[in-house]
Amino acid sequence: GKMQQDIIFIPLGGGQRVGASCYYLKVGDANIILDAGIGIDDGLEFGPDFQFLIRTPFIQSMTQINNIFISHAHMDHVGYLLKLMNQTSYAGVYMTEITKVLSEYQLYDRLFIGKSSDENTRLAARSLLERIATVSFMQTMDFGKYKVTFYPAGHIPGAMMMLFETGKKRILYTGDYSLNSTALTQGCMIPKDAKIDTVIICGLHAKHPDYTKKSDAIYKQAGYVLHTVKDNRRSLLCQIPQLSKGIEFIKKLNDWNNTGVPIYIDRSIMDMVVKMEKLSVPVLNKYNKVMGDEKPPVPHIYLTSDRNTKWAGQYKSIKVDFSLHEDFNEMKQFLKRINPRQAIVVHCGKENSVFDDTIEQEMMKDVDCRTQFTFADEEEIYRL
Repeated sequence: GKMQQDIIFIPLGGGQRVGASCYYLKVGDANIILDAGIGIDDGLEFGPDFQFLIRTPFIQSMTQINNIFISHAHMDHVGYLLKLMNQTSYAGVYMTEITKVLSEYQLYDRLFIGKSSDENTRLAARSLLERIATVSFMQTMDFGKYKVTFYPAGHIPGAMMMLFETGKKRILYTGDYSLNSTALTQGCMIPKDAKIDTVIICGLHAKHPDYTKKSDAIYKQAGYVLHTVKDNRRSLLCQIPQLSKGIEFIKKLNDWNNTGVPIYIDRSIMDMVVKMEKLSVPVLNKYNKVMGDEKPPVPHIYLTSDRNTKWAGQYKSIKVDFSLHEDFNEMKQFLKRINPRQAIVVHCGKENSVFDDTIEQEMMKDVDCRTQFTFADEEEIYRL
């Protein structure tokens, strides 16, 4: 039989820390990049380390990258994409349609629309975005050396997991995922009867056994906000750090707002909502209005993602935040359902205490678990 080809995996960013998720996968002579994010450290932006990749024996130049797959549109997974595409002129770039729309919003609209910027920079960004190909869930693409199938990952609209098949080997890359539905999207869909050899899994809470998702955080915050405005007749400004969370929060408020409290939404969030609606992710209802130049006279909720909004002094304000990530237990369930031979855990937050069990120690208590764990470090080379 023909030799099983080597499969090489290298985290270039987002190894045992969060931010700049970006992973190199070599299948035969195909060079693949999974995600291309940025991270923020002390206010400074950092990207993946492609210099390390070029110093390895596997690749001499970034132009040898064949394909780039993006799991979802959060900046720690997509923020570096345009820079990467500049260096990899021959690579095919693949993501779902919703991810493309959300990515354009983050990488183009927010930087160029209504802002004064260099026209050439803007056009260059535009033409890169036009190179992105969109894929659908459950679609399989055959690249000769390997096939890849895309599965819904949950977490945020458009997020996908990717199942790579080469020879007899099957490798699943998750990016961020969620088992349970969120305000805007269903939970992930685990490939049926796929005997998965290796799962490369986003393990944000893999070292936090006590972390349980306050799945009620979004409910408590929505309840508090509606109650403050309705019963105390006070207007409230809600600051939302991350775009997709703004939309989820509106959706929750709308689901619960049975007394018709007016909800004003500023441009920063509204543009995004309109895009989602076009992609048939319904968000708005009749109590939602766009914030104008005057502060409305009636008690209302005002939502913005703009930190230095001019209204800041005129409202009681709260920061709205909640987690869309899997907690320790959900990760355990997910791994039990797949039961892979090998789990490569990336995108991990630091442990809170040396006495805490990691997901590995927890799973080893289970007799049926056959999984070997690797907590993959950046700039280390792993053979799968």
